[in-house]
Amino acid sequence: MIFLYMISAPDQDRVAYLDSLDAYMEYVALEKGVDADILRAIAWVSSRYHHRRCPSLYGSIGLMDIRDFSLPGPSISLQTVCGGRRVNLDGIKGYLASSWRASVDYAAGLLSKYLSLCKGELACALERYGGPFFAVDVLRVYRDGLQHILSIEPHPSTEIPVLTSLYDADCSPQPQFDFVDAFIPADPSNYTDASRPSDYPVSYVIIHTTQGSYSGTISWFQNPDANVSAHYVIRSSDGESTQMVCHNDIAWHAGNWDYNTWSVGIEHEGYVEENGWYTDSLYASSARISAALSRTYGFGADRLHIIGHYEVPGATHTDPGPYWDWPLYMAYVNGKRIADTLVDELDMGFIRYGTYDSWWFDTLGYSGHFLWTYAWTGQRDNWAVWNPILPFPGWYEVKAYIPAMDSTLSLVRYMLIGLQGTTQVWVDQEEHKGGWVVLDTVAFGAGAYGYVVLTDTTSDPSRAYQVVTFDALAFSYLGPLEGCTQRVVDDANPGWNAYGSWSLSSYSGYAGDYHYAYTYSQDSVIYDPAITCPGGYHLRTWIRKSSNRTTQARYRIHSIDGDTTVFLSQYSPVMDTGWVEVGTFCLDSSSSVVLYSSAVDGDVVISDAIEFVYDSAFSCSGSVAVEEVGRSLIVSPAVDGSVRIISPVGRSVSINIFDAMGRVVGRKRSILAPGENVLRFELPSGVYILRVDGKSYRWLVLR
Repeated sequence: MIFLYMISAPDQDRVAYLDSLDAYMEYVALEKGVDADILRAIAWVSSRYHHRRCPSLYGSIGLMDIRDFSLPGPSISLQTVCGGRRVNLDGIKGYLASSWRASVDYAAGLLSKYLSLCKGELACALERYGGPFFAVDVLRVYRDGLQHILSIEPHPSTEIPVLTSLYDADCSPQPQFDFVDAFIPADPSNYTDASRPSDYPVSYVIIHTTQGSYSGTISWFQNPDANVSAHYVIRSSDGESTQMVCHNDIAWHAGNWDYNTWSVGIEHEGYVEENGWYTDSLYASSARISAALSRTYGFGADRLHIIGHYEVPGATHTDPGPYWDWPLYMAYVNGKRIADTLVDELDMGFIRYGTYDSWWFDTLGYSGHFLWTYAWTGQRDNWAVWNPILPFPGWYEVKAYIPAMDSTLSLVRYMLIGLQGTTQVWVDQEEHKGGWVVLDTVAFGAGAYGYVVLTDTTSDPSRAYQVVTFDALAFSYLGPLEGCTQRVVDDANPGWNAYGSWSLSSYSGYAGDYHYAYTYSQDSVIYDPAITCPGGYHLRTWIRKSSNRTTQARYRIHSIDGDTTVFLSQYSPVMDTGWVEVGTFCLDSSSSVVLYSSAVDGDVVISDAIEFVYDSAFSCSGSVAVEEVGRSLIVSPAVDGSVRIISPVGRSVSINIFDAMGRVVGRKRSILAPGENVLRFELPSGVYILRVDGKSYRWLVLR
């Protein structure tokens, strides 16, 4: 299992879309007589610039989050249509959701009318458009500005109205945890008064996704016709948190009355089907609430007690969905350092051996479970292997989690097998129980090229017949190896970025599983190998062939020389699993491989591991195309946060860096000397878009 502390940067197609949207908003704003930055702020708060044809939880729709507040509940037309329905809100006619342009047109028309009715008062117009909490959110973005591919200039003189409400009598008008930002009560008709935990125990936290904006969800929970609520709502952009129902009262969120009575519900701004909403700020804010609830009510801070909406018995919802990073979230809840790769004892990378009736299972370990057996001083009887799928060749700090078991624990030997041989580390599990212990720093290859072994033997005769525990191991990436080596990008690991509907199969792929999509779909996967050593690389991909696979799986290799398309057969009348050759290509830090799901035959396309092996014998000299004689640049972003630029002449360049939400996080104007130039940026780990004089590069940074 992988801790994905990185999320995909915007690709070049989305950058082009945002540029088009920016220009169109300028045009429509001029035509309708409204401020283009207000249109941008509405779109940012509502959708993070994503256009949707289907309504949100509370009935709004499209890029601009258009809602009909003239009706007591969500608009019937908004609830029942996903597409180009002609609507008439407050006398403004139009096709609401047929395209993002139609959404901008419609929103500008509404805003223009509301500004006229409000005699030019912006706060009043925005409140008519989306409600009071929506107005405050939009005005905050408008006032502070936004550094983004689609930017908003600051308007510092903007006044933010103060919201006042009648607070619930059962708890303070302040949030019940002092680190929560606000208390805004849900309508009393949307939850049940209670006296928890005296009448019902509080034993669970249930994680939800709003399927709408932060402000829209708050407004919806205040609507007496909603018949739904949650205790907390978390904002995506900065992790702002609002409590809406007191802990002692029962929010209506689980779809199961018993679980409503036993739980606290946390809603997270975003959409199940869209990546990028679950930010580090959102995870950290929500996890702090979950950890505090665990301490307050005495239930475990683990996956037995902190669950997704989809895990509630009888649930018809799928939130928080495939983009929610459970290992990362639980690491935040438990206050642990985020490792690059985690292998728990129930994961595919863990295998146990020996006498199976001498293994026992318990529920007090990391993530709520662990295995144990007895120790011996003679020959081993039971042992286990942790085999991680590591994202990069390099140095890793290896840590073991020791469960807080009441029984006396043994002095045991861990064997770490890496590129430089075997290291043996003896650990007193009794001394370290209930936490992590560092085993050693080891050089590993990428993929499944290293492992850790723990046996049931002990060197201390007094420890015989005591307990040996087998639980999670964490592999924290520290830095690259010297020289050029190989890299494996496996499905669902760092560097594997899926777009669309790719389903998981746990049957006999590389490292135990693979993903697949149907050939009639228009989905894709981008493999980003984060090459740190430009040169020739031999590529091969792992495929579990079968009779329902296509014979024409299309791979596009983005190399130094340009794009190359390779068609590979994934078909076989019988099961046939293994490596398939792709070819040798000249790659650098901006290179990637794209796999497309659409194909001319077969039912499915398989996405599994791709291996990139450095080939020093393959010559890449002269392979870099010169776009403009005397002016071309060779740009090589590196994982340490530096950018290497080779320029044939002295010149100035403009550099912009965008994060995963498309916001500007770095900007520099630099004078290049002829030859090699190295520029350094202090960026946290993540995937970024780097723009040098208007040309975009994908950039992976590791700290």
